Amino acid sequence: MKIANVIPSGFGASLGWVLAAALAGGVALGWVSGASNPWQPSRLGDLLVLVSESAVVEELLFRGLLLWGCLAAGRRWQCAHPTSFAVGTSSLMFGLLHLVPEGPLVAPGADLFVAAAQAVLKVTQATLFGVVMASLVMRNPWSARPMPACWLALAAPVIVHALFDLLYFGPLLLAGGTLPVTYLTGNLADIVPMAVSTLLLFLAVFVTARS
Repeated sequence: MKIANVIPSGFGASLGWVLAAALAGGVALGWVSGASNPWQPSRLGDLLVLVSESAVVEELLFRGLLLWGCLAAGRRWQCAHPTSFAVGTSSLMFGLLHLVPEGPLVAPGADLFVAAAQAVLKVTQATLFGVVMASLVMRNPWSARPMPACWLALAAPVIVHALFDLLYFGPLLLAGGTLPVTYLTGNLADIVPMAVSTLLLFLAVFVTARS
């Protein structure tokens, strides 16, 4: 299968901004975390497994079941723009669910004002990313085909999602760092990676909307 059959035409610039957001955020994340150790190639295998599993599961759930479920609901409710409804609703839910932590919602002793800003940024960051991924699916010719061929429309967002996580978390994890149990650390410096990547993702969504 040619890559042109997987990634819809006109998405080159959008995906470039998405990956730029991941790389810029990843460099900033490694910097603010203080992970200055030399990269450990032995951790690359675990990192690839982590980002691949996350990409497959999240894309199947949010750009597969939820996106198409919202599209069906929008058509059933006779929304004026059912595709926009599906993209927006599924992406917002994707963003909100990124606040669900592995441990406490807010780190103990966190500055609540900073934590609130982190919550807004994280939801915005993930929602914007979700909009581009959902648009990849909706504009893919495979999405209009009958089951099971329509699932091939998820190939592009799975690949891009895995690359995003690799670039965003790779510098930190390869240098021996660990992922925080919550995004709401209350640490002012931790806003930098979110803010940088969110700004670039705004550009990705803007370019996507104009393409």
